[in-house]
Amino acid sequence: MKKINFAEPFLNKSEKKYINQAINSKWISKGLFVEKFEKKFSNTLKSNFSVSTNNGTNAFLLILLTLQLKRGDEIIVPSMCYISPIHMIKMLGLIPIPVDVDVNSFQMDSKLIEKKINSKTKAILVIHNFGGISNIENIENIVKKKKLHLIEDVSETLLSKYKNQYVGIAKKESNLKISFSSLHATKTITTGEGGIIFTNNKIIYKNLKKIRDHGIKDSSKYIFDKIGGNFRLSNLLCSIGYAQLFKINEIKKRKLFIDKFYKKEFKNLKSVKMQYEPKESKLIKWGFPIKLKNKIKADLVKRKLNFNSIICRPCFRSLDTMKHINISKNHRSFFNSRFLQDRILILPMHSNLKLKDLKFIVKIVKKYG
Repeated sequence: MKKINFAEPFLNKSEKKYINQAINSKWISKGLFVEKFEKKFSNTLKSNFSVSTNNGTNAFLLILLTLQLKRGDEIIVPSMCYISPIHMIKMLGLIPIPVDVDVNSFQMDSKLIEKKINSKTKAILVIHNFGGISNIENIENIVKKKKLHLIEDVSETLLSKYKNQYVGIAKKESNLKISFSSLHATKTITTGEGGIIFTNNKIIYKNLKKIRDHGIKDSSKYIFDKIGGNFRLSNLLCSIGYAQLFKINEIKKRKLFIDKFYKKEFKNLKSVKMQYEPKESKLIKWGFPIKLKNKIKADLVKRKLNFNSIICRPCFRSLDTMKHINISKNHRSFFNSRFLQDRILILPMHSNLKLKDLKFIVKIVKKYG
């Protein structure tokens, strides 16, 4: 029986072509593909600047270091999300303040955010779960009103648009908004391992680049003037990402076809609920989340899919269920996160899926959902 993976990179001869060029240049660490990749990504998403990093987790860590947040500062986060950004917040001695998610969109509920803001709050981390998008206009208004930083994790919704603008990209130069994405092999655009940061602010951009490379001022003389680390993405991996950027239209086309197929098949199925999407959005999703009636149904569908060599993913867990995160008792009201974590399954959404694969997936969900 053919295995249907949850995620697969969309690769062909172009990646081999550019990685061979990088190898032949002898520059396998630093090199021209780093600059070419960053510049093309910026131009594609209409961002003034982009900075590549060795992974998405460190992209977020680099942002936190650049913003110079202090130990004890608080960051608003969604109560249900992939754990890596939360770990980075904790590692720096910052405090994550979770906000419950909306039961229909699976995103942080913007109506609950202001209740969690106090004098210690310095930033809001928006994580666009599963390929959907948060109510970003409401959140941007809160950020402006409270003078906070807005950080967007677009890893699961990279290349998506809202009101004809790429999600995570500021409309103009902004000191408040900065976004990042993982470029892991499971993501829409990949370098194997890697990350990317987008900003329209030149000062933030220069600080990101400096901290990314040990805080160096003059590499020829080993002069440093800022605390930094090694967050660099290699020339080899950037060559893969550079090739990927020439295939964006094809990747979008394939993902939109898959999305349309799932929606059509599940539209009139009472046992399956789909993620709410704003009307003016055009989403390029990491995976396709569905909400089942209860935990028993979700477990059954997942078990039957996996038995038939179809790899799906469970929902992220509510942060208050993780003792090591140590959420304050004052912030433990996450009814929706607890409700959704046992009911959501994420179906495969990668660009290599064939129509027969999709039909097989849907058949099993309909039978057991």
